[in-house]
Amino acid sequence: MKINNLHIKPKLSIFILKLTIELTALCMFGACQVDDNDLSGVVGSKAPYFMLTSSEGNQINLFDYKNKTVVLFFFGNESESSKVAAKDIQKRLVQSYTSRDDIVFLGLDHWNGDMALVRSFKSSTGVTFPLLLDAGNTATNYKTTYDRLVIVDKNGNVVFSGTQNALDDIATVKQKVDILLAP
Repeated sequence: MKINNLHIKPKLSIFILKLTIELTALCMFGACQVDDNDLSGVVGSKAPYFMLTSSEGNQINLFDYKNKTVVLFFFGNESESSKVAAKDIQKRLVQSYTSRDDIVFLGLDHWNGDMALVRSFKSSTGVTFPLLLDAGNTATNYKTTYDRLVIVDKNGNVVFSGTQNALDDIATVKQKVDILLAP
């Protein structure tokens, strides 16, 4: 490929094309600039975009869940409180909505553990929902930390952002989700 008398190898040109598409998508959804006064991630604002790799090696993109309620569980891969919360989230939330296709649960590893650590977390907790790697920056964009729950509604807005341990917010999240999923 030749651009302005520069020769670019095919693999590099594909990378540049993909990067351009990603940056364009980010800017279209208002996530292309970040400053300290940005309220992204705060209740009432648009949910910050993310695309992360799951512990199964799949790319998970927030936009894949448009028109669905998304419950995000930010966890620390070796945090005991996160492990306890994950088991309760599975039992009290995920299992409550197994017959629904309008809600998705995602775990995001705030501690940026490698695939083995995240798979170990999944195995030890028994969760069935996807666990995503390298979510430290995503947590920052959502202005949250590990062991927290966040709800994104079907329109892509943050409607709940927990300020206490996830275990303590499960009942509140269930109430809010029930309201969001009501006919």
